Amino acid sequence: MFHPKDVRYSHRHLWVRLGPEESQAEVGITDELQERLPAITSIDMPMVGDELEMDTACILLHLATNRLRKLYAPLTGRVLEINRDVLDRTELIHLKPYESWLFRMEYDEVDELEMLMDADRYERYLDSL
Repeated sequence: MFHPKDVRYSHRHLWVRLGPEESQAEVGITDELQERLPAITSIDMPMVGDELEMDTACILLHLATNRLRKLYAPLTGRVLEINRDVLDRTELIHLKPYESWLFRMEYDEVDELEMLMDADRYERYLDSL
């Protein structure tokens, strides 16, 4: 699978793309995770302004199998924007996982970025699973 070099990866299979503005980032689902998920029927997102803590549940995916999947914040900070296109067309996550960000956030802890993996390290992590 293709792993873009311009993003960082969490152990929970989310990606983080640092924004042009300092301390801002986009967050999305990796190709590995979207491959393992059945069709996503709807998404419960955090609200703009919500405070997120790293590794706490922030998104709930409703799957076609009538199951739910929690996603966990890759960084601590606050939600700046929700991707309405993904809310309206959840299939975008399966079609273009690295273009279909879920939300934009402002992160507080620069040190947390060191806990995320670059593409090479993420590939080694996947090989170890």
